[in-house]
Amino acid sequence: MPNLEAVAAPELRPDTWSPATTSCCARYQVLAEAEPALLCQVLNLFAMQYLTPQNAIVSRQDGLMAIDVTVDGLSWHRAQVIGEKMRNLIDVCSVELEQIHTPQAAHQHVALVAG
Repeated sequence: MPNLEAVAAPELRPDTWSPATTSCCARYQVLAEAEPALLCQVLNLFAMQYLTPQNAIVSRQDGLMAIDVTVDGLSWHRAQVIGEKMRNLIDVCSVELEQIHTPQAAHQHVALVAG
């Protein structure tokens, strides 16, 4: 049996576009056509940034899939970029992005709709 060694978790990836901004918690509400690969595609956008969602709720009804994901440890700018990438996924109908739990910033809400 191989020796197991402790591996340090990677640090949060710095946001080179907005290095001076503080991290926030973002909530994404995605409405899309219910396609088998869609959930993996949405969650992969976070994985590529070394982000792990705090919470993910998915429901499917009448050919539509509702995905609600909460992620912390990213800048508001990066949250918006990820939201735009979600909006560009072929099966996505709409994306709503909300900044939550930020003591320094005001409560911000952005709606991104494909069209």
